[in-house]
Amino acid sequence: MVCYFGSRLIHWSRIIKYEMNLKAFAILLAFICSGFGLVVHGADQKLIDLLIKKGLVTQAEANTVTQQAPGVDKTLVDLLVGKGHLTQAEADSLGASKVKQAEVPKVFVSPKSKQVTSLKFSGRVQAQYDNYDGVGSGESDRGQFYFRRLFLGGHAKLGDHWGGDLVMDFADEKAFLEGASAWYQASDAIRIDVGQLKVPFGLEETTSSSKTKAIERSAVSRQFAETIKFNARHTGIFAQGKLENGLSYGLAYANAGQNNNSKSDSLKKGRYEYENEAQGWWARLRYDGSNDSVGYYGGIEYGSMPMGGVYEGGDFSAYNLFGNLHFGNLNLDAEFMNGEAEISGGADQEHAGYMIQAAYDVEGGWELVYRFSNVNAADDTVNAKEIIRRANVGDDTVDEMDQHYIGVNYLFQGHDTKLMLGYEINELEDTSGDGGSDVDANGLRAQLQILF
Repeated sequence: MVCYFGSRLIHWSRIIKYEMNLKAFAILLAFICSGFGLVVHGADQKLIDLLIKKGLVTQAEANTVTQQAPGVDKTLVDLLVGKGHLTQAEADSLGASKVKQAEVPKVFVSPKSKQVTSLKFSGRVQAQYDNYDGVGSGESDRGQFYFRRLFLGGHAKLGDHWGGDLVMDFADEKAFLEGASAWYQASDAIRIDVGQLKVPFGLEETTSSSKTKAIERSAVSRQFAETIKFNARHTGIFAQGKLENGLSYGLAYANAGQNNNSKSDSLKKGRYEYENEAQGWWARLRYDGSNDSVGYYGGIEYGSMPMGGVYEGGDFSAYNLFGNLHFGNLNLDAEFMNGEAEISGGADQEHAGYMIQAAYDVEGGWELVYRFSNVNAADDTVNAKEIIRRANVGDDTVDEMDQHYIGVNYLFQGHDTKLMLGYEINELEDTSGDGGSDVDANGLRAQLQILF
């Protein structure tokens, strides 16, 4: 009799223990689904698969549950109650237990327009250090920490075709409009922007500063964009798109003055100034291709902008040939620019130059960079002060300039977190007989970049 009751007691204790384990498991599962309000996918599907394996639910019942998303948590609890794994009181207590539920994240920012389907914010922090010898007699050396760029931007999409972008730079004393446009994209073949953007001219100039291999752009790039102020940012209408067979294009019809967005009287005029209330145009045609492990692209750009001031009546026109070749860890870039200023009543002035750059990725996030650039022009029209940023330059106009850049980059997290170190060697040639002399201008640059 004792043995009979003892064995029955052991038998019932095992049943009770088994059902308690099942009930605890079911309660835990219901709590997870209820407290976090998950839609069944990924890890949640694994939980349901485990329920099937444990024999708590059948495959047909699981299919019914997943079809009820996003109300899957209540459906699952009801199923467990119906199968006797949970009591109704236990199910009700799960719904009333607010303390155990994870707090739903709150939306702190929402767009004003109800038509916005996507809203993103972006930022770029570039902290930089430059150390440059003084260039010329009596010029002091210069070494300083500063912010090269402090970008903050917003990017919105309104449905499938409309959108807008706004990026400001707060690195200078006054906030600067880095870029802004309202756009319409009908397809990959055509996107129209109206606003202030970079015109399609210059391989380096139109490459984002967050992705350039060298800390500052090359001598020829800065001669056209900073000395002449021919390309870079203009306000107008832009078109771009990808065509078939690797072809793409870019077009711009924009105000002649750089950054001319209604405050033309405060603009820097450049070597040949610009004509007020007048527009210029720029165009690019590019081809991208690949062959086995080799990728490449190349193209041609052309533009023309009316000059102003004493040069009014003439145009500055230029073309650019550019290309890239990349295979394995090696990346090669090159471009050649040539431009001419039509001088009324005088000799036309020509500007020309090129850039060649090689970058090699080393395992572990390291990148080695070498770049050579040359720019030459009419007597005393190469502006060394504009080209060599933040260097004290005495005689800032020369005839020709050679520039070497040797650098090493470490990409902690790709371009998002990147440290750059580079040394520039600038050879300035002034042979016009106006009292100038050949001098060197060498300096060190370092930059830490964070993108978000």
